[in-house]
Amino acid sequence: MSQLRGRWAGALVLLAVMLLTALPAAPTQAQGKIYFSQTGHFLGGAFRSFWERNGGVEIFGYPVSEEFYQNRDGRVAQYFERARFELDVVGNTAYVSLGLVGREYLSATGQGFPPVAAVRAPGLRFFPETGHTLRGEFRNFWERRGGLPIFGFPLSEEFVQRLDDGRNYLVQYFERGRFELVGSRVRLATLGSYLVPCQLRPGLAGNNPPAGPVGEGDPKSCAQQPNTAARAYPDPATPGTTLGFEARGYQSGEQVSMWLNLPNGTVRALPYRATANPDGVILVGFLTQSQDPIGNWSIVGQGLRSGAVRVATFRLVR
Repeated sequence: MSQLRGRWAGALVLLAVMLLTALPAAPTQAQGKIYFSQTGHFLGGAFRSFWERNGGVEIFGYPVSEEFYQNRDGRVAQYFERARFELDVVGNTAYVSLGLVGREYLSATGQGFPPVAAVRAPGLRFFPETGHTLRGEFRNFWERRGGLPIFGFPLSEEFVQRLDDGRNYLVQYFERGRFELVGSRVRLATLGSYLVPCQLRPGLAGNNPPAGPVGEGDPKSCAQQPNTAARAYPDPATPGTTLGFEARGYQSGEQVSMWLNLPNGTVRALPYRATANPDGVILVGFLTQSQDPIGNWSIVGQGLRSGAVRVATFRLVR
């Protein structure tokens, strides 16, 4: 490995000086399903219809798993960056409901918020079901973008919380999500990405969708294993620095296209391709910009011949 890095050290520096351009990554179709190269997963059937009708990427984010059978109840489900879809079939009709990812995240992180006393005030809405209120921009967004069926009841009051990027935000938790106020804009937290079982996360090739739901599997199979298929380094890094991207599992001599997923939901294509070595490995450099947003990023490499997708995450900090 050290020899490999030595041979490509010059290429790493050369490629790093190239500026990156922002280009959208359009989903592709395969056997009636949409393939999202941003995460390497497919979306189809009743879940696709529900996703498209109720806000798509803005509300739910991209899929971060395939459809799978939940171990706990046998229901078909699928994780998205901000949600989990669950399927019930009654007769010949499929009904999609949303998992309680807000409740589950609070439980997983050991957080809880006591109810407040019932209160009446202009612009304030009190929910006796959970003992919490809703107001201001969060109330406007909740009522305008789906209300109770999409977000559920509030589980906290709005309060200031320090998030993963090290900054403080006004937030509020709901049964199916967390609202975050960024300036005057409401953003939805990626709680689905936090909760998705590790064994369901790896992306698939864009030309080979699963024939049906897969088994959920056992998280013990990956909980203690590092991601050896791809890595970005150094991690964390500061904006305006050069990082390396090393990924395996491509075909010898295969061209690999690459792009970055930014914390604000945009996509930035790298203006060059990598070529896999005889062992199916790529090692390239990419340059972040000084004005880039801090937070959780990912770099994705997709083989143009095999369709193999490799994803490495990293953080930018100041």
